[in-house]
Amino acid sequence: MKKFLVVLCVLASWLVANELSFTTLSSNFTQTVQSQTKKITYSGYFVAKKDIGAFWHYKEPIKKLIYFNYGRVTILEPELEQAILTDLKNSPNLTDILSSAKKISNDKFEALYDDTKYIITVKNSLPARISYTDKLDNKVDISLSQTRKDEPINEGLLEPKIPEYYDILTN
Repeated sequence: MKKFLVVLCVLASWLVANELSFTTLSSNFTQTVQSQTKKITYSGYFVAKKDIGAFWHYKEPIKKLIYFNYGRVTILEPELEQAILTDLKNSPNLTDILSSAKKISNDKFEALYDDTKYIITVKNSLPARISYTDKLDNKVDISLSQTRKDEPINEGLLEPKIPEYYDILTN
């Protein structure tokens, strides 16, 4: 009887666990933003650690570094030599989006975050695509590749380093 109860508890915890939760997550990405008249594609990579934050490194078409941590977002724009500091409440939080997602089919999850609905497609129990329509009515599609979950990451990547000569904008 004890063995049965242990197996039942393990099975129950497995069934209610969100397969999208993570301790660390990293991936290459391609992000397409489609407005009514224009389409732009970005690419780069990101790393995230639960309870600390995330770092998105946009490589194309222009370099941009975005840090989500400690309730703030820091955006570094090297070509403009500027840093933008803002509250996290105005920006999507990948950790919260994935952890709150509910399964809607074998390979799809849905999350509601800040009045925006996110559809997350999984492949091999890893997020492979995130789609949503932003507050400006742009359709956003983020394709993930070479995704790694719960592997060690360099936590130093999550800390913004603003060069002294950058202009700093806050809002």
